[in-house]
Formats: sequence, C-alpha cells, structure tokens
Amino acid sequence: MIPRVSRGPGYYTASHWFQGAVLLVVIGSLAIGILSALSDARDRAERQMVELMVRNLRTGMQLAMGEALMHQRDREIISWVGRNPIAWLGASPAGYLGVCAASGRQELPGGAWCFDGERRELVYRPRRSDQLRALPGSPDQQCRDLSWRVARAPESVASGGFVGLRLEAATPCQWISEGS
Repeated sequence: MIPRVSRGPGYYTASHWFQGAVLLVVIGSLAIGILSALSDARDRAERQMVELMVRNLRTGMQLAMGEALMHQRDREIISWVGRNPIAWLGASPAGYLGVCAASGRQELPGGAWCFDGERRELVYRPRRSDQLRALPGSPDQQCRDLSWRVARAPESVASGGFVGLRLEAATPCQWISEGS
C-alpha cells in the first residue's frame, strides 16, 4: 500500500477560502446598505408623522373655531391662545406624556410629545437630535426639540372683530434629512 502523505492547502482549498471571503464582503456590504436605507426610511417616516400631527392639530383647531362660530361663541376663541392643541384631537398622539414643566422638557425622551405649561408650547423631541438645525438668520442655538404654540392670527389683530388663531412654530429650528 502507498502511504498517505499529508499535503498543505492546495489550489482548490485556497480558491474556496477566497470565494468565501468575497462572499462575506458582498453580503456585509449589502447588509450595511440595507441597514442604512432602513435608518433613512425610519427618519423620513418620523418626520412625516410629525408633519401629519401638526396638520391634524391645525385642522382640529379650525374645526373647533368653526363650531364656536356656528354657536355664536366667537368671543370665547380669544381665550384659546396658549391652549394645549392636543385638546382638539380625538386621541392623544403616540408618545404624548401630558403636561411637562420647562425643566422636564430637558429630560424628554426621543419620540415623545409634551405640553410645556410654563411656556404654553407643544414640544416634540425627535429620536435623533442631529436631524434638527437652526434656521438661517436665527441666533446660533442648539436645536434639541421642536415646539408649536397657539397664537392669534396677525390679520385678525387689526380688524377688532373676529379673532382667528393659528398654530405657529415656536422654535427657530427645522428638520433636515438627506432626501430633502
């Protein structure tokens, strides 16, 4: 019988290792690309959710003003300045924590809403604070959250009659994303 001689890795063994390494690099690159795309999609979905919530708050406020006008309670509308706009929704948004103080606003977790009772502002803290930046022309400040307040509409101030309201941005920050 011929004795078996142990040989080192040959051409075929080395080629299998090389194929495995190439496959690992390709799969790793695809995984990184997919995770990046999912992160971008999550950020865009969060931004759209906030924009939709603000639009719903404005619609609810307009419906409440229309109802007050129909029932001839237009003088009551002026007392709504500074009111919590969540009251005009059918249900609280996901992540709404209720009324918070200005000090509690600093500890607000990402993805949460609260109404700052002292400043009379509705506050939202994005999950990632690097998605916000200060508007051009505003003083340099760190944008950590977005806020809105119920204010008197400027065109109704001079008329002296009907008082209109609007939901206005209270922070000089805007949402940035790679897609916009």
